Amino acid sequence: MPRSKPSQNPDLMTFTGFALPTSNTTYTPNQFFDVCLPHHSRGVVRLVGYMIRKTLGWCDAHGHPQNETVAFSYDDLEQYAGVSHSMTRLALDQATQGGFIRCVKEGQASGRAVPGASSVYELAWDESGEYVKDPKRFRGFFAGEGNRTYIPNQFFDRLLPNESLAVIQVVGTVVRFSIGFQNKYGHRRQQVALSYRDIQRYAKIASPSVLAKALREASAKQYIQRVEEGYFDPNAGRLSRAAHYAVKWAPLSHGSSSTLKSVAEEMPFKNHSEKQSGSTPKSVAGDHTEKRSGIQIKQANNTLKQQPAVAQTFERLKAEGFDVRSAEAIANRYPTERIERQLRLIDRRGVKANRLGMLRTAIEQDWGDPTPDRRGFADLRQRKFEPTDRGKGFADALEATRQKLRDARSH
Repeated sequence: MPRSKPSQNPDLMTFTGFALPTSNTTYTPNQFFDVCLPHHSRGVVRLVGYMIRKTLGWCDAHGHPQNETVAFSYDDLEQYAGVSHSMTRLALDQATQGGFIRCVKEGQASGRAVPGASSVYELAWDESGEYVKDPKRFRGFFAGEGNRTYIPNQFFDRLLPNESLAVIQVVGTVVRFSIGFQNKYGHRRQQVALSYRDIQRYAKIASPSVLAKALREASAKQYIQRVEEGYFDPNAGRLSRAAHYAVKWAPLSHGSSSTLKSVAEEMPFKNHSEKQSGSTPKSVAGDHTEKRSGIQIKQANNTLKQQPAVAQTFERLKAEGFDVRSAEAIANRYPTERIERQLRLIDRRGVKANRLGMLRTAIEQDWGDPTPDRRGFADLRQRKFEPTDRGKGFADALEATRQKLRDARSH
């Protein structure tokens, strides 16, 4: 089935987010994100993404790819993959050397009485059974079951041919560590806590300024959204927290929100479970041309207005100074009793800077009552420290005691 030509200027079209991944998806090998995106040029990324889309984005009624090999001309790559005519040969050579594709039949130029023929390529598959992330050892995509994710076709049709490599890498990182992973209950993440360093480490973006610009562009064009602000605590980083990013999904209808059925919120660089359900490219079931994913979508029925206690806590958090998005995220994530307790205790904590940062951390970690037991301070005042006190922490212990006395007086 022919593909429509992707828009070469997405800013001229309104993009409100990716279509929900219940259909119109490409069952993409995760190694495209793990190996290709972080380690190769934009030309290779666009070329390999085009091949994946052409091969795995269309299937017959039995789930077989309609095209296991892809014949294309330089003009095809320029129009549909966004690879310039002058860079096509280099991208083809690098993608072949990198183990992502292989040439099935060399093309030939047209001549007298000899019609030209396009080169024929196919994705390279690794039958060894090992999932390889090392680009030096990569010899083809994992051919066993699993280790793939249903990616909205707009990622390939709109984003890859038009955006810079940094924007593609940023969006790809958020996609990989959100819907690219599922928890032990089989549910997909919707959002993920990612710091600049997390994204930089995975995407291999060396320049912080390039990364910051790519994040701004990806958010402005509604590919991703920041659901929680990050904060850097200059005081030894105790209150620092990573920003939370999510794939931006298009509204389901008239402003109603939709979410992936997901309960996993663990950090991506800790222990996690890869999706192992699925099949090789030759056995994915389907009953029409576009692939359907198995991802479930549900309406966000439990709004703040439908939960009076949560709504009240949400208003109190806003009154403390949180923006609407952060207040809603905290109110929905943590027990109301915990939040209300920390709101009552925050004035007792002697906050000297970043009140909201301390309040958020107190809620997340469920801090105890800071009120001291005054009966113990008489002993602290009478206690004398001699130079012979054991331990290397004498100075620290003395300063800690003095601080406790000062805090007690302030209360």
